[in-house]
Amino acid sequence: MDKTTFTPGEDGKTLVVERAFNAPVSIVWNYWTKAELLDQWWAPSPWKAVTKSMDFSEGGRWHYYMEGPEGERHYCLVDYKTIDPEKSFTALDGFCDEEANRNYELPTNDWHNQFIDKDGHTHLIVTLTFETPEDLQKIVEMGFKEGFTQGLDQLETLLTK
Repeated sequence: MDKTTFTPGEDGKTLVVERAFNAPVSIVWNYWTKAELLDQWWAPSPWKAVTKSMDFSEGGRWHYYMEGPEGERHYCLVDYKTIDPEKSFTALDGFCDEEANRNYELPTNDWHNQFIDKDGHTHLIVTLTFETPEDLQKIVEMGFKEGFTQGLDQLETLLTK
């Protein structure tokens, strides 16, 4: 249950990520929606995620940075749009500066995260939609697949403890 799949959409602007976890939806949901838990797994090692602020509510946002081993920081911003507790949420994701001003020089994308119960296990489906195929390609070239897979591997490890 530790395989992450990435399926490109036919439109060239969509990427569907799927992963199964041997844990109930309620626990996996908490690891996606509580800052103190997100910070434990979100950034690919040796990087770490550090939440500056988080309001997991419709219209709320998560402002965080990923800090590298040399102290470098990449700031990110997630604006939550819709939330259906323990089922799904949608958000706008992208890069920003330390004050949470979006950096539109880098791609933004819409996330649709679905948490599906399958006999006490969680099937996660994350659909990312970009404005252009070039934006999706840029994020892939920046290492999204490798980094996100590593983060999900870290989440899997936390869930088995």
